[in-house]
Amino acid sequence: MPLDLVIIGRSILSSFEDPTAELYRGLINELAQHGHRTTFMEWQEPGTKQVRDMLRSPYCNVWTYPDTASLLEQYTEVIQSADVVMLGSGVADAEEIALWIAEEARGVTIYYDANLHRTIESLQAARSIGDCLSCRTIGNFNLFLSTTGGPTLAKLAQDNDLAFARPLYESIDPYAFYRTDGEKSYDLGFIGNYKADRERKMEDMLLGPARYTPGRKFALAGGGYPNLEQWPDNLTYLEYLPETNLVDFYNRQRCALVLNRADRQSMGYTPTRRLLAAAACSVPVLTDYWPGLEEFLEPQREIFCVDDKNSVLDILYGTDESLRSKMGIDARKRIMAHHTISRRAEQLLGYLAEVTD
Repeated sequence: MPLDLVIIGRSILSSFEDPTAELYRGLINELAQHGHRTTFMEWQEPGTKQVRDMLRSPYCNVWTYPDTASLLEQYTEVIQSADVVMLGSGVADAEEIALWIAEEARGVTIYYDANLHRTIESLQAARSIGDCLSCRTIGNFNLFLSTTGGPTLAKLAQDNDLAFARPLYESIDPYAFYRTDGEKSYDLGFIGNYKADRERKMEDMLLGPARYTPGRKFALAGGGYPNLEQWPDNLTYLEYLPETNLVDFYNRQRCALVLNRADRQSMGYTPTRRLLAAAACSVPVLTDYWPGLEEFLEPQREIFCVDDKNSVLDILYGTDESLRSKMGIDARKRIMAHHTISRRAEQLLGYLAEVTD
């Protein structure tokens, strides 16, 4: 039977500094293909400039609210009539909204966590940190979903007595990420904004190899980087790369470098959309190992694990190109089989059936 879903999230209209927008877009689009109807609610601060890369959603209704008080006052009936109500992480006043959902919703309630590390910090602080839940509200939901799985999610469920805590990992649209046979412009490329905790890895695994091989070409796309004048001349820098250019950028690379943030690295079992997208383009991927990686791509058969400049150089220039190409093809097959948005929608519907059984 078609379901009526209400999702309260950070944004679906703007992916600017909000990676969850792409997550919601793919999932809701796929649910619509199954005949389910979604209303997405997001905060729009009055009088502020909205940076959007989508004017309207073609696959769901989008309602905006100026503040939390207005949300709670105007949309109670919508929450009461919905078959499923989902609250996403990163929403302002999450604690207050979670209490409201627990009181008013009559269907299945879900919390979808895209930053489990921050949620754990909130729980350890014994209070809600603005856009996170506390131990008072985390157990109010029928289903707790997370883009992180493995032991960290299992421990969270045990510590907070969550009956249904399940992973719903990042995914990709196979029609958005694919292989092309164009010219290769870079030996190695990286996409990601500046993170202080990733600076050492960037030096070891991107800037260092570029300096050591000045006759080769490297690329980096992302914002917020300091000390650009100290970068090697053979590194092409793109401060902003539109979503529509990602496929072309990946396919111009002989190899792609994907590095996790420190918090995701420590938790493990958190495949990023960058990792899935690069692999979906059949680009051989280099990454630093994290716990659970083999659950998604098999090291040294579908993905290369590196930890310093020499290991990167060995793969770029000491590994046969046909082997790298085969690994890229094998990685794409794995991603297409298990990590597309259609698979995530199927998993979500399966979880809902499990909860209501």
